[in-house]
Amino acid sequence: MLRIIRTLGVVLTITALFTGCSTPGPKFTDYRSTLAPPADGMSRIWFYRNKAFFGDGMVPYVKLDGTNVARSIPGTFFQTEVAPGLHKVSVSTEATKEVMVNVRTNADAFVNLYLVPGILVGRVVPTVVIDADAIRSMSELTLVK
Repeated sequence: MLRIIRTLGVVLTITALFTGCSTPGPKFTDYRSTLAPPADGMSRIWFYRNKAFFGDGMVPYVKLDGTNVARSIPGTFFQTEVAPGLHKVSVSTEATKEVMVNVRTNADAFVNLYLVPGILVGRVVPTVVIDADAIRSMSELTLVK
């Protein structure tokens, strides 16, 4: 019994050390207010994922036009600058889900990455969201590190 308690103590201590070293990034409202506008003639796509009751361990890569951009981590957001036009966003878990995003020059577009149940594991589904809804949903999220 003493051995189990010691082992549990060591595991909890190591876990606390590793999670303590990970500092969250800035909140969306703070980050966005300090961010310079996109480069002239460019646009910005914001990606975000709220926390859910299940599937928080699932952190698949988000692809933009076939290239990995960042991981979809619950409770976080990230952004990337793109040329205006049509862009394909995709996320793969047990199935690949994708959406086309049409971005205007010098404008922001928002993509919500939400989790739905799957057959074996959850699926992260990208969905284009209007600005006001996205900004309200993202206010307490932190930047992916």
